[in-house]
Amino acid sequence: MVKSKNSPDVIIIGGGVIGCAVAYFLASEHGIESLIIERNGIGSEASGGAAGELAAAELTEKGAHRPPAIFTQFLQEGIALHANLLPALLEESGVDYLLTEIPLLRPAFTDDEANGMRDELARLHASGIAASWLEPKDIQAMRTWLADDVLGAVFSTELQLESYPFALALAQAAEQHGVEIRTGEVTGIERSGGRVTGVRLGSELLSARTVVIANGPWSRFAAKWVGLDIPVIPIRGQIVHLDLPCEAPRPNQAIFHSTGYVLPKASGSLYVGTTIEDVGFDSEPTIEARDSIMEAVARISPQVIDIPIKRISACLRPYSTDEMPIIGAIPGIDGLFIATGHAFKGMTLCLVTGKSLAEIMAIGSSSFPMTEFSPARFVSA
Repeated sequence: MVKSKNSPDVIIIGGGVIGCAVAYFLASEHGIESLIIERNGIGSEASGGAAGELAAAELTEKGAHRPPAIFTQFLQEGIALHANLLPALLEESGVDYLLTEIPLLRPAFTDDEANGMRDELARLHASGIAASWLEPKDIQAMRTWLADDVLGAVFSTELQLESYPFALALAQAAEQHGVEIRTGEVTGIERSGGRVTGVRLGSELLSARTVVIANGPWSRFAAKWVGLDIPVIPIRGQIVHLDLPCEAPRPNQAIFHSTGYVLPKASGSLYVGTTIEDVGFDSEPTIEARDSIMEAVARISPQVIDIPIKRISACLRPYSTDEMPIIGAIPGIDGLFIATGHAFKGMTLCLVTGKSLAEIMAIGSSSFPMTEFSPARFVSA
């Protein structure tokens, strides 16, 4: 093999928002140099194709799986960090990714939905999440885009951003702190004894004593390199981008329901979505998904049916088998870390993931408790 002269402190596999966030915090808070290796381009996969809504108020239907409290707290930490870091990222990158507030409605159209969501409100309040229940008359007064047969809705104010510009901003801010970004496909992780020594890019060996696997659902392919099952699968999510004329009325609130959503963006775009499809690594958008999304969303927001469709997009989200992120040191291999499995919350959690993992790597522990996200949970005793 040809050995590269470049010997960074850390090599990060994956140039999405997770990998860029880890690199950013390693450099900006701990003075640790890293090299990001990205197969395609920054934000070219899920990081650039996400809807960009940042919310901790995840309501579940009655009897459905509820996320553990630690996950809700992690979401809250992630949102707070987005707000706090905005001035620095704008200054360091020069990219305005339109982080803004968005009023959000989660409607109920059946008695079971309404009862379940009222019950869930108590859990949100206990977590410190500001939300309220609106009766139909309150909703009508707001002149929303909701269907007339709505029985009520949970109202909250969330944050959102433009995903691709945010990915670029995070990458460029990281570069301002000395992070290097290189295009290439990692084909193996090198080890000597029980520790990492670098990665392989074809015939080239890049040396490093620390490696981070942060390439979304593709992290599962690292299993054969490290001898540990990485239980992450790709789930395709599709979004329909509507061609709303500039002069046309826009919805004033986002609408999120279990069957679909309507999301007006600060840029003027209007998104409707989404799908949850286990189709392997097929990231092509489909006409079938377009039709099913439009049918579902028209039921909760009839106004969308008359708006022309501009395009359809799709991306692959990394889902772990237990629906929790996988973040931390990989047991048994010194210097090897992972950050994946964020599902559709990667944009919300990228900064807090990057900050927490950088702390673990630099000082051995993080300010946010990360035990429940550790990859050690998948290692048999």
